[in-house]
Amino acid sequence: MHILMCVIFKYWWIKGMQNRMLWLKDDLDSRKLVVYRAVMFSFITLFVLFVFQPFGTSSDTESYKFLRLFGYGLVTFCALLLSGFIEIVLLKFKLSKLNRLIIIPIIYILITAIFNHGYFVVAVLGSWHWQNQLLFVGYIFCIGVFPLIFLLVVNRHVIDLTKPSTVSVAQEQLREVELKTITLKGDNKNDEINTAPHHILFIKSSDNYCEITIQEGASTSRKLIRVSLSGLLKQLPEKTIILRCHRSYAVNLQNIQHYSGNAGGLQLSLHTIDIKIPVSRSYVKVIKDALSLIPKTC
Repeated sequence: MHILMCVIFKYWWIKGMQNRMLWLKDDLDSRKLVVYRAVMFSFITLFVLFVFQPFGTSSDTESYKFLRLFGYGLVTFCALLLSGFIEIVLLKFKLSKLNRLIIIPIIYILITAIFNHGYFVVAVLGSWHWQNQLLFVGYIFCIGVFPLIFLLVVNRHVIDLTKPSTVSVAQEQLREVELKTITLKGDNKNDEINTAPHHILFIKSSDNYCEITIQEGASTSRKLIRVSLSGLLKQLPEKTIILRCHRSYAVNLQNIQHYSGNAGGLQLSLHTIDIKIPVSRSYVKVIKDALSLIPKTC
C-alpha cells in the first residue's frame, strides 16, 4: 500500500498537468475530476493487491482474503474523494501558491494514511496503535514526497521548453498592448479616463454609466464615466485581456484567482480585491476558454 501511494501521487500530479489544472477549482469539472481520481485509484489499488499480492498477502490462505483486500480499494476511494473536496473547500481561504503546494499534498497523504491504516486495524490487527499510525504516515510521506518533487521539476522544465515556441511571443505582444496607456472617452465633453488596460480590474455598468475599478501599485480607485459598457469595450485594444462576462460586467482575466459555479453561471474571485464578479450563462464558455489561454491564472 505504501508503494501504491507513490503511484497515486504521481498520477495526481500528471493528471493536473494534462488538464492544465495543477490544482482543483470550485466548479463542476473539478468535482468530476475528484470522482475520476478516486474511482481510478480504487481500481489501481485492487489491481495491485489482487495481481501482485504484496506485503505478505500472498501467504494469506483465508478463504475471504480477496474480500478483505477489496476493502483497501474502497477506503482509498473514500480517502481521495474526501481529500479532493477538502482541496476545493480550501479555495475559500485564498492560500498562496507556496502554502497550497505544502498543505494540499499533506492533506492527501494524511487522509489516505489514516483511512488505510484504519482499515488495516479493523481487518488485520484488531486494535489501534498510534505508533503504527505515525509510522504509516511517515512511510507514505517519505515515498510520496520524492516523486512529487521530481514531477514538479519536470513540469517546470517542460513549461520552460515550450514557452519560446508556443506562447512567449504572443504573450509579450499582449503584454505590450496591456501596458500602453489609452484614453477612454465618455459621452460628455471632456469626460475621459487615461489608464493602461493592465491596471483595470473590472468594469461595472449601470444604465448609461460605467464604473471602472483601477489598481496602480497598492492604490485602488473607482472612476465613473458616462458611456455604455458596449461603447467602452469598443475603445479597448483589439487584443485585450478585458472581456465582457455579464450584461453589466467586464473583467480583467489576469486578475482572476479562481471561479465557482456551473454551466448556468459562474462567480469570479479576484486576486487583489475581495469581490465576486458574475458570469452569465451566455458568457460561461467564452470566459472558460479565455482563461485556459491566460498564463498564471486560476
